Amino acid sequence: MSDITPRRNMSSPSGGVPYTGETRVMRHLNRSSPHHANPNRRRWPIGWILLGLVGSIILVIGLSYWQVRQLAQRIVVSDPRGPTFASPWLGANILVIGVDIRRDRPEEGIRSDTLLLVRFDGMEGWVNLLSIPRDTQVDVPALGASKINAAYAYGYRHAAELYGTGVSPEQAGMAYAADVVSRFLNLEQHGMRVDYVVQIDFDGFAALIDALGGITIDVPRRIVDDNYPTADYGVMQVKFEPGPQRMDGARALIYARTRHADNDFGRTERQQQVVQAIVQEIQRRNWLERIMLLPRLRDALAKTGETPAILTTLPFDQLDSLLAIARLAGSLDPALIGRYRIEPGSVAVQMNGTNLIWDASDVAAMVNRWLTPPGEANEQAHVQVFNGTDVAGLARRTSEKLKTNGFTVLAPTDAPPGDYPRTVVYQVGNTPFTARRLAKLLNAQLIVGRPVGISSEAEIVVILGNDAASDE
Repeated sequence: MSDITPRRNMSSPSGGVPYTGETRVMRHLNRSSPHHANPNRRRWPIGWILLGLVGSIILVIGLSYWQVRQLAQRIVVSDPRGPTFASPWLGANILVIGVDIRRDRPEEGIRSDTLLLVRFDGMEGWVNLLSIPRDTQVDVPALGASKINAAYAYGYRHAAELYGTGVSPEQAGMAYAADVVSRFLNLEQHGMRVDYVVQIDFDGFAALIDALGGITIDVPRRIVDDNYPTADYGVMQVKFEPGPQRMDGARALIYARTRHADNDFGRTERQQQVVQAIVQEIQRRNWLERIMLLPRLRDALAKTGETPAILTTLPFDQLDSLLAIARLAGSLDPALIGRYRIEPGSVAVQMNGTNLIWDASDVAAMVNRWLTPPGEANEQAHVQVFNGTDVAGLARRTSEKLKTNGFTVLAPTDAPPGDYPRTVVYQVGNTPFTARRLAKLLNAQLIVGRPVGISSEAEIVVILGNDAASDE
């Protein structure tokens, strides 16, 4: 008898692996586990995923451009002066004309209430504004010595005579005003002209701001205008209290137009502030939100069958314009927009009745500053220090410190009696770069506006508070 017990064939009927006599623990398969591999599940190659992402991006860009193109087709018009070779990407001069037109009352005529010249440089990423008062006296061909706002009206009324058939009154008014502004500022001396024009009426101004959902304005001082003009040729009282406040289109239009509480120069300052607030409103949105604004802007500004509330000769749907706008929309700090105004105090002036005759050399100097990229060197700011503490000589010592750090300082003095817990730097003029560096140096609060109860010729005013006294 053999010592070897014959082994039985334990193979499975299906011909599987023979049974070896070993005990094996079978692992329970949890089909809900992420580690369980489903042989029927399709695995997408990484290349297909990347291709899908790229396709989605192209689709978004394509839809965005389609929206831009639709808006451009409605509001972009040709310039009867002929083409310009200036590019918004490399630097261009854009004249913004705010017009007062009552389309239901053509007999009332049309006036250009606002002339704002924009230096727009997409590659270097900066924007400067220059406001020209509407009562500025210039030589208008065919009219002689006239107010500069008469140029648009003359072109509007003489379109065919000036530029031939097929040119609309709006195109002629924009072109004629652009040429008159170019001559007044002597842009030819710089090898330049007004390259593009934007015309916007009151309805368009309000519609633009409403399409953005409103803007935030920090009103620097109280405004009370008892004679603000209404659409029915009456007047009403309007008030603005100081401080940040949200404004819709109608309210922002009143803020930009009111002038009886101060003068036309105060109005141009407010108009520049509104432009700054519009840029800020766009910048606070992400790119998807900005794209979503495009159809709202198209519907608000260019209703089918009507003269658009905004017209422009700037082909903003072309590549160089798109690149410039995208660059500035993504990187421009609204607080660093250069804001220049032709006004008494910065430009010598003589009066001829209600006409303003500006000193030509001062205007030339202002144009040079406007054409220069913003920066502290270009601001040429003066600083005056006021002592709001009981520490004698603190303003003098602080002024000496500022001189050491390269600031131009006026004679220090005492602040009016009051409680000044913290040092505050007031940016009175168009000096954001200097004011920011000064506030950082003094560890002070920065406020854009003029301090109440203090008179100073300086563009920047410093009121030393108790925190400065404790650092002594």
